[in-house]
Amino acid sequence: MRCPRRSDPHRTGHGRGDRRTTGRGAIGTTNGPASSPADDDGAVTVEAALALGTLVAVTAAAVGAVAAVAAGVRCTDAARELARQAARGDTERGRAVAAQLAPAGAEPELRLDGDLVVVTVRVRPVGLLPVTISGTATAAVEPGVTTGADRSGAQAARRGLTAGSAPPGDAS
Repeated sequence: MRCPRRSDPHRTGHGRGDRRTTGRGAIGTTNGPASSPADDDGAVTVEAALALGTLVAVTAAAVGAVAAVAAGVRCTDAARELARQAARGDTERGRAVAAQLAPAGAEPELRLDGDLVVVTVRVRPVGLLPVTISGTATAAVEPGVTTGADRSGAQAARRGLTAGSAPPGDAS
């Protein structure tokens, strides 16, 4: 005598609480081929793989978001320090401090807007993504500091804030 297997279509239905009913709409009937737990082999593995992949993607997105926020804070701190030092007339020292505070690869932009020094520090934290993080700071020029305010805005931006300082557009 042959021992019926779970996937055997000629299964007798004995054992393990199988119910055999007949008739239209009877409880326990199916409208298709008989399904058994053996038909679902591998489904849990696929579901686990999809869940694990989704979990990795969400974790990577969360870590990237935290890194972007941290880069934004560092850019703002660097811009604030550069603006403060440039408003005092010490642009070179401000650039050195800003370079220490800013994330790697950051590009500072220093410009003069009337009697205000406006600094924007930009960085692309992930080179593969077209996302730019920036921080901006503004400071009023200290009295007595030579700012070139009597020159046109373009000339002042090219020549820098004080005599002998690097041009504002140069990244140090």
